[in-house]
Amino acid sequence: MKRTMTALAIAAAAATTGGTAAVAMDMEFNMLTGAVFNELRSRNLPTENIDKLSLSQIAIIKGIVDGDESEGEKTNRIQAILARVE
Repeated sequence: MKRTMTALAIAAAAATTGGTAAVAMDMEFNMLTGAVFNELRSRNLPTENIDKLSLSQIAIIKGIVDGDESEGEKTNRIQAILARVE
């Protein structure tokens, strides 16, 4: 009986931890997407297809924004990514 209770406790902890990690990852994805959305709006770029961007594309856009290129070059690179989605 004691082993069964221990096994159940371990299983419950593992399930809770996995769920918590998934929620945290979802929150991080939403924050990253929100930052990219705000950046697109500030550059007067279209935002209506942002939900069609992959995590990779969103991360690439965030990297471009945080990079050292000129603002014009950043905008051009972001537009090229968005053109592939539309």
